[in-house]
Amino acid sequence: MSPGNIDIEILPVAICFQPFDFNMSTEYHVCFAGANPTPEGLTQDESAARAAAENQRNGSLTIPIGTDQGPMVSIVEPQSLAVLMGKFWAPGRELRISFVAGTDWQKDQVKKFAPLWCKHANLSMKFVPNGECDILIDFNSSLGSWSNLGTDSGYVASQRKPSMNLGWINKDQKEENIRGVILHEFGHALGAVHEHESPFAQIPWNKEAVYKSLGGPPNNWDRQKVDNNMFTKYGLDKVKATKFDLQSIMLYHYPPEWTTNGKGTPYNNDLSEKDKSYIRFTYPPKRLDAGQFNTMELHPSNQPASVNQQSKFFWKQYPTAPRVPVGLTSLDVGHERNIRLTATATDITQENFTSNLNAWADTVLYGASLTYLEAGPGFEYLQTGTFSTTEVGKWQDHKSQNSKRITFAQPFQGEAPKVICWLTTVDMGKDKNWRIKSYVTDVDPKGFTAHIDSWDDTIMYQAAITWIAYPANQPNVASGTFSTDDIRPANKPQPENSATVKFAKKFEETPKLAMALSGFDYGCNRNLRLRLSTSGVTAEAVTWHLQSWGDSVMYRASAAYFAWV
Repeated sequence: MSPGNIDIEILPVAICFQPFDFNMSTEYHVCFAGANPTPEGLTQDESAARAAAENQRNGSLTIPIGTDQGPMVSIVEPQSLAVLMGKFWAPGRELRISFVAGTDWQKDQVKKFAPLWCKHANLSMKFVPNGECDILIDFNSSLGSWSNLGTDSGYVASQRKPSMNLGWINKDQKEENIRGVILHEFGHALGAVHEHESPFAQIPWNKEAVYKSLGGPPNNWDRQKVDNNMFTKYGLDKVKATKFDLQSIMLYHYPPEWTTNGKGTPYNNDLSEKDKSYIRFTYPPKRLDAGQFNTMELHPSNQPASVNQQSKFFWKQYPTAPRVPVGLTSLDVGHERNIRLTATATDITQENFTSNLNAWADTVLYGASLTYLEAGPGFEYLQTGTFSTTEVGKWQDHKSQNSKRITFAQPFQGEAPKVICWLTTVDMGKDKNWRIKSYVTDVDPKGFTAHIDSWDDTIMYQAAITWIAYPANQPNVASGTFSTDDIRPANKPQPENSATVKFAKKFEETPKLAMALSGFDYGCNRNLRLRLSTSGVTAEAVTWHLQSWGDSVMYRASAAYFAWV
């Protein structure tokens, strides 16, 4: 991560308090959280690196964060890639859970309700009496209810400190309320954030009422603390995606007095259908014949490195070495030197391969990531290859228009196939804006024309792509492209760009997905920070995000996806 700080106070965990109404006659259980904060003793970079090492998909999963809710809300743009990353455990993981205190009855409530998440997630829970654990629970009634987020829980538990507190679990509570609190806090422990932090929440806060309620006992917060923990959000302008889930277990009840429309939010004590769908997406039941590699698996992004290599094992051993097309999914590169980065898969065997994200010369590479597809048995219908601008000219010529006719190894039968392309290499001068786009034209059963272009005064020394082609009538497969141009003009740059793209035909089940960048247009006076991710995939659509952070200026970015079952 290139340097950047957020000068606001944030809470170190997702915390639930007990605010009262104006007449001090009604008690509400309400949960607050800072914007993807990290626990004491762990920097954001270290937290992100731990998350990437635990689950490679964290680099391409986006946690929904707050929305601009009008003039009453303070806006802070994301300054760190770590804030945007997921903190989900590895699918298939057995989570070890232990207690530092509590009665047998309190522990039994946790053992009864927490595993309800596992009915919909590829996870299991094992309750252990002591020793090493991933989630460590206390029942301190004076500290409310809270939990660290996802993989941060493991760090806190390793320090022998509670990563979760369930202060409201007592025999005076109704069973449905106990169930709701436990499910909610374990949602945080599995990596889910509050539903009111979703970019799609539109809660019309009555700000003065919230000040008054939280300013009194038992919290006694001043206005600044209320602002920092209630009204300071990341600005996500013009975001288009799935609707806010009013029934989510991750949405705590807010009293009607806290909103200008007097509606408040309901008491949710069970997992909603969207909760179940989302946790299935983040913890899929099947192993993926695709994956990611992120440099944060090797080092924090504040420790730049030019050479980044890691052996990746395939999800199963193949009879012969599979093809492994790759594509870039994120870049974090210093602007004071040329932008030089290449993503490759080498040393491919039946069991594994070496994933590479390398810069050269004096380029400062803070971080990068790639996606890869294991095109083994079952992908016989697919053809893939590469194209580099060095095939049609010398790098010293820095041509802006580069194209080549690609001939398929085997002609496709019938109509023209579908073809997408992913960026794998960029080499651009530092003194002009970085502009690149890759695309295909003139597709027919025998081949297509691949293009890698820049424009205006951009200096592009070289670039390369991976291409993927498959029959247009291939069942259970879909592909497509998307761009920031779909939701805004290029002359209105913004850090968060998102929309939902529907597949041409609904799948019978949620498909697997691989996607990578196909182009970008960035200002050269700030670091090039770009991240492609998704926050949801269903049988009908994918919700994509193209994000920058810090002071980077993203005019445009684009990507292509490949989905299959």
